[in-house]
Amino acid sequence: MLISIVYTLQSTTDTLLPPELGRANYAEMLGHLNRVDAALGSAIHDGDGPKPLTCSGILNGKANREGLPIHAGEPYYLRVTGLRPEVSAALVRCLLESPPTSWHLHGHTFDFVHATAEAQAHGWAGRSTFEGLAAARMLAAEQPPRRATLDFASPTAFKSGGITVAIPTPDLVFGSLVDRWNAFSPVVLSPEVRRFGAEKVVVSRYKLESRPVAQKSSAQGQNALRIGGVGSVTYSALGGDRYWLSTLQMLADFALYSGVGVQTANGMGQTRRLD
Repeated sequence: MLISIVYTLQSTTDTLLPPELGRANYAEMLGHLNRVDAALGSAIHDGDGPKPLTCSGILNGKANREGLPIHAGEPYYLRVTGLRPEVSAALVRCLLESPPTSWHLHGHTFDFVHATAEAQAHGWAGRSTFEGLAAARMLAAEQPPRRATLDFASPTAFKSGGITVAIPTPDLVFGSLVDRWNAFSPVVLSPEVRRFGAEKVVVSRYKLESRPVAQKSSAQGQNALRIGGVGSVTYSALGGDRYWLSTLQMLADFALYSGVGVQTANGMGQTRRLD
């Protein structure tokens, strides 16, 4: 099962927090997963390869130069996604069936108000399966569209050739989605899908800005920043038959659950389609 759970927090006091809270949300989430499955949080944290979950920062936060102001009584939305059945099931247990009463981010305590995985309740929520995503596109009666618009709601970056790239080009975006699909899906996509994204998909419209994300301190004790892109991009296929176009649309749908690029467990690469 693939799941995206949006949860609502409220604070009883005003405070100022760092602008990017994905890392703090990830740490808090692991603690709650351990509450329902003592070994799962450690396995996720210590595992190699892509993480089987993503965690956002505050989706509706309005950061300024000083940080992210938190106002008492205002609702704040965060989310977590699960990419493996055991992870999704544990998220359902700890957030939907037996939700906590409080949530801690960067030393500040919030009240845990509500959680939902229903797409009708929030645009970032949803439930599906790999088979369901594939069937919705591969078995559709109508001709698949040639365009897909993605919303990069948090800074998105990629590792390519040993450097960080902050621009979501078609090859990097759909290459990342293919890698994550193949890491978690029971049905593996051909490497040719990555090649199709690199050679036949172009950017036809975009509205992007760069944004820094604080990283863990370096070995020398210095603060580090990673630059990511935020905004929307429309990708258009210049060629391809029904199979390739359907796969392109399927991967765009999958982005809601998988995220895109690096450090998706720590708040980066939060992505969904807009069209």
